[in-house]
Amino acid sequence: MSSTIVRIILFSFLCDFMVSCGSTINLPKKSTIQINYLDEYIIYNDSIFEGSKIGGLSGIEYHKEQDAYYAVCDDAKNPRFYKTSISLENDKFSTVTVDQLIKIKDQHHQFLNKNIADLEAIRTFGINKFIFTSEGSIKHNYNPAIFITDATGNYETKFQLPSYFLTDSNSVNKPRHNGVFEGLVKDIRNNGYWAAMELPLELDGQEPTVDNSGAPVRITHFNINTNQADFQFTYPLDKLAKDPKEKFGVNGITALQQLTENQFLIVERGYAAGYGTQGNTVRIYLTNTQDVTNTVDFESLKSKEYQSATKQLLFDFESIRSQLTNHIVDNIEGITFGPILANGNQSLLLISDNNFNPISEQINQLILLELIKNP
Repeated sequence: MSSTIVRIILFSFLCDFMVSCGSTINLPKKSTIQINYLDEYIIYNDSIFEGSKIGGLSGIEYHKEQDAYYAVCDDAKNPRFYKTSISLENDKFSTVTVDQLIKIKDQHHQFLNKNIADLEAIRTFGINKFIFTSEGSIKHNYNPAIFITDATGNYETKFQLPSYFLTDSNSVNKPRHNGVFEGLVKDIRNNGYWAAMELPLELDGQEPTVDNSGAPVRITHFNINTNQADFQFTYPLDKLAKDPKEKFGVNGITALQQLTENQFLIVERGYAAGYGTQGNTVRIYLTNTQDVTNTVDFESLKSKEYQSATKQLLFDFESIRSQLTNHIVDNIEGITFGPILANGNQSLLLISDNNFNPISEQINQLILLELIKNP
């Protein structure tokens, strides 16, 4: 028998073996979704608009009808958001201007005097309204919130949260400080919103470490007809990509977009102290929720059997670090679908929260990406 025939037979055997052992051998599958980097724009850290410093930009939303963008600021002492104009030309940022400052107001003293509005996400709500997530301040016993305002920022109402998200309930489970609602997106059926936790609840699992992956975070659907949660699935976080040189390290969800009934784009942002401006890790995952367990009635995930969402890495910001300002991948916390590009592909805009730090430490970073759907 010739060596050529032997190689062919061996190759055929190996192919049959891998197919027959599919349950134990995971072959990589090419995603039907691809993301490409297009451009970056930096908003100067000390920019002032109507007496307010522009920074802490933790969420962004494109308003298609107005061709305008709304960016929310997480300054709890002065909760506000900005209407901005962002022009694209030849798949690049052309101009970025801030047009209007809108402060969160509470004319009937229903919300602000009882809560800390640490705003993390913004989306449009119906006609001429907005919906926000707030992390509150867990260590000071201020609850998180998902609430609605009119177009001028006047508080109207809020969603009713399951007891395990609250600090003042009888639930045995509690949220972690600075680890509550970070991501928010309108569902594609237009009957509610998905809100994503940044970190697991205290009894749901450990926070990610450099050795620990799979920490479960809850992503909850709130129905706009009842203002209550009616579905929830869990998502497994990555472990820390870098071993902190100092005490602090974190990795969690900061933003999400829904693509189809069962597919989401999930932004995971990690940070490891001790690396200066190079401490952040940002990745975008394609997440599939088919066959997930509805965990909305699970007070704790421990000792429960459930099916989490699956995930596939689509885009790692490490791949473009060398193309970014000072090689900084900053604290990306917001994502939105922008306009359709000239080639027919969907644009994605992401924004970073500079934590009001000096430019030597962090920047207000806008990132333009292209979403490609392969046949």
